[in-house]
Amino acid sequence: MSPSPASEPVVEIAAPPQPAQAPPDVGTPEPQAPARRGLARALPAIRLLGFVVALGIVLAMAVKAVREVELSQLAWWPLAPAFAATVAWWLLLARGWSLLSTGHPRRADVSTWCRTQSLRYLPGGIWAPVSRVAIVRGTILDRLSTVAAENVIALCAALGLGGLALAASGDLVWAALAPVVAVPVLASRFLVGRTRVDPPRTLVATRNYLLAFLAYGVSAVLVQAAVSGLHDPLAVAGAAALAWGAGLVIVIAPGGIGVREAVYVALLAGTLPTAELAAAAVAMRVVAVIAELVVLVAAGRPAPQPAAAPASGSP
Repeated sequence: MSPSPASEPVVEIAAPPQPAQAPPDVGTPEPQAPARRGLARALPAIRLLGFVVALGIVLAMAVKAVREVELSQLAWWPLAPAFAATVAWWLLLARGWSLLSTGHPRRADVSTWCRTQSLRYLPGGIWAPVSRVAIVRGTILDRLSTVAAENVIALCAALGLGGLALAASGDLVWAALAPVVAVPVLASRFLVGRTRVDPPRTLVATRNYLLAFLAYGVSAVLVQAAVSGLHDPLAVAGAAALAWGAGLVIVIAPGGIGVREAVYVALLAGTLPTAELAAAAVAMRVVAVIAELVVLVAAGRPAPQPAAAPASGSP
């Protein structure tokens, strides 16, 4: 037998060495980081500027409203409790925003709402909700649904309470508006898992807004009493709530100016002289704007920002 050929040695060819890759520099900031840091440093000044602008807008509206009132037509004793009720109404509206945006009352949210709400007086009437869409945290669906829920729940609370009050005053047809109070809670069931506006949060906010417009109705009754004495308080409270809702819906009127007064007078036509209704409607606007100004000064100031913690290793 012929000898088997010797097995050939296997030669392994080493792959050329690859250049070592540098580990990712986790400490290097993103290109936009300096801009974000600059914006963070500027935020306190921006908030302060926003507060000053809001204060100027509301102050101008207060001066304009006061000039439209014939002070000689007013009895002064009901105006102090009316003012207190209006302040409570305004604070509850701000609290409602906080409940919807974060789930619980927070001073920072109340402050933000007070500052942005003054923008409703600007031409177009949409800048208050638009500004809140821009500043509230979350996805775009979260932002839009939170701002929409604020307006819808407040509107339904005003319409529901207003309808009940007018029905209790003798005009039963207005009772048909009462069920609209439940609409936001029922509608929020379709948003479960999609946005922060879930049924429990919506229910809490609805209760808050009902209490707010109860205070608003009390204020309206007292202001009308300052003009014409206490007459048909349920009708006055109901008309004031429905007039507020009309001013909210007709966005082309900044702050509902003119719309609320006209609707209020129209709903109460025949119960009191038109001149007295008109005087009370304007006086309500004055009380509301002054209350807004007081709350803005007290609660709308931006909170001081805590000092940033020093970086590790810094002296």
